[in-house]
Amino acid sequence: MANTNSSASAKRSALLARMDAAIAEKSLLKHPFYQDWQAGKLSREALQLYAAQYYKHVEAFPKHLRVLAARTEGPLQGLIRENLAEEESPTGQHPKLWRDFAAAVGVGEDDITCCPALPGTKAVVQKFREICGDRPVAEAVAALYAYEAQVPEIATTKIDGLKSFYGVTQPEGLAYFEVHEEADKAHRAAWRGWLEEHASGDEEEILKTTNEALDALWGALDAVHCEKQVVTN
Repeated sequence: MANTNSSASAKRSALLARMDAAIAEKSLLKHPFYQDWQAGKLSREALQLYAAQYYKHVEAFPKHLRVLAARTEGPLQGLIRENLAEEESPTGQHPKLWRDFAAAVGVGEDDITCCPALPGTKAVVQKFREICGDRPVAEAVAALYAYEAQVPEIATTKIDGLKSFYGVTQPEGLAYFEVHEEADKAHRAAWRGWLEEHASGDEEEILKTTNEALDALWGALDAVHCEKQVVTN
């Protein structure tokens, strides 16, 4: 029994190492859009398009968690519900915090709600909905880990860029990213801890789903990145 447990643990560790390598390779901080963000090269229009489009992913994320929570039980369900409670906190619902950021870059409520989803935006929402609703639980957790593992460092980079280059310094405009700068460190650790203990099933399918989630996130940035929205010096 000990050898069996040790073997299973080793397989899960090897799987996580492969997942982490995939996340590092497809890190959103390597995307040209975030590269331009960090360099202060995005136009106001580019930030506004991003704020309006990416809101659709931010708004859908609690719904994905709710769907997955309904499919689980025990400690994992508790972990998901804790994450969901943070997303929907009465003191700062994350979609509301995002709308505050959008307002800080000049995007009104009507602009957000009426803005049609670009194909890449629609795809990331649909992909996470499908993964969380229809795929094996281990694959869904892997996809959530692939996303939230990146968020703290992305949030820090965004805050720095907004302050340095884009004139966003007011607390309301930065609150979404400041919350995620810290909260997703805990989420990252929680998803990873569960995977280290419980990831089971077809390792290749889990890795495939991880990569699909990463590709969808990358595609959401592709949707809002184009050369005409870059400021040239």
